[in-house]
Amino acid sequence: MEKRVLIGPDSAREWSAAESTVEASAGRAPGGKSALHWHITVDHLAGEPKYPIGWPRIQRGLKDTARDWSGWDFLLVRILTETSRAALPSEPVGLTLYTPDRNGALNRPLHELRKGEWTEIMIPLAQVPRHHDVRQLQFHIAEAKYRHQDQLDFYFDEVALLRYAEPTLLDFAAESAVMFADAPQIPVRFQLAGVQPEASVAVICELRREGRGAVRAEVTATRGTHRTLLDVKQAKLPSGEYELTARAANGSTVATANVRLVESPWKGRGAGP
Repeated sequence: MEKRVLIGPDSAREWSAAESTVEASAGRAPGGKSALHWHITVDHLAGEPKYPIGWPRIQRGLKDTARDWSGWDFLLVRILTETSRAALPSEPVGLTLYTPDRNGALNRPLHELRKGEWTEIMIPLAQVPRHHDVRQLQFHIAEAKYRHQDQLDFYFDEVALLRYAEPTLLDFAAESAVMFADAPQIPVRFQLAGVQPEASVAVICELRREGRGAVRAEVTATRGTHRTLLDVKQAKLPSGEYELTARAANGSTVATANVRLVESPWKGRGAGP
């Protein structure tokens, strides 16, 4: 996969911090590398005057060339969490992406974090509306989820964008895993990654049984989520277990899914009087 680092340990001066501190910390990342260190002492008595139990946070704006994420597939965040607590709350940290402002922001709790562990979080950008214009990143906690004087230290190895280096199919599946054998079409869904926003590629879908192809179709797809109909009306398929396969042109991986065809309750019935 290709990667573009958005935030590294040398970016501490580019962040603004509220009710917390941020700095570079030598030797804390894997391989002895430096990490971006965000420290919080939870204080239920201080903070902003109207909200003494508030939201310690760090935030950083993105410049023009770093705002457009439309050509990428994932946001990668790798974090080490240390705390004086025995365990973290269910939603220890929140990530906010301004796309492009507070009214259009995406809020995503980082519930995957664990005390004393490096955690790698990959967020599919298909889940981020308007990711062609990301103006600001923010990490925050809600002090109400913590006890007074809890100590929190988060070490960021990197925040980066990732994308497949070749056309790749994700989330490939039949819309229904079980269908009647006399259905005229099999609806199929998939997400196409690894192509530029304006490009399109051929995607070849095939329905197979016992290693032999039964139905084959080709569609042209652009980057993003798709639904296509595999026409099986003329194939007169018997009931049984089938495998769906798909591959994007110039891609080396084959996506697979299973579908079971069952005998229709209307088979053999006349049209009526």
